[in-house]
Amino acid sequence: MRSIAIATPLAAALLAAGCALHQPPAARGTQGAIQGPGYSSETVRYRCEGGAEIEVAYLEFGHGDSFAALHHQGRTALLKSRPSASGVRYVALDEQHSLRWNTKGDEGFLSFMAADHTAQERVLLASCKSLQSLSAGKAAN
Repeated sequence: MRSIAIATPLAAALLAAGCALHQPPAARGTQGAIQGPGYSSETVRYRCEGGAEIEVAYLEFGHGDSFAALHHQGRTALLKSRPSASGVRYVALDEQHSLRWNTKGDEGFLSFMAADHTAQERVLLASCKSLQSLSAGKAAN
C-alpha cells in the first residue's frame, strides 16, 4: 500500500512536468529536458517496429533512483530502474500492470510479464528507436 501512496504523486509529477532522464540529453534525443536541485529529467519519443510510437518521461534523482513513466494501451505506468546486465531496465511499480521498458543507448523495447511465477515475458513493442536519432541518421545520409 505504501508504494501506491508514493507512486501516485511521483507519477503525477513526472507527467505534469513532461519530464524525463537517466542519461545526458545529447545521448538520448531529448524532446524536453529539465534540471533542478537534486534531479534531472527528459522526455524521449520512440518509433517502434510496425510504426507504433511511444513517449517515455525519465526522472533521475541525484542519489541514484531513476524512474520512467509511459503511456501504453490507455494506461499510464510508473516504472523504477532495476539492475540490468546491459543498458537500463525499468519495471512497473504496479505488479498487476507489470510492464518492463528496456533501453540501451537510443533504442528500447517494451514487454509485459504477468504477476505469476510461471509467466513468461512477452514483447509488446520491439526495436524502438528514438525519433531524434532516426532524424540524425537520415541527415547523415
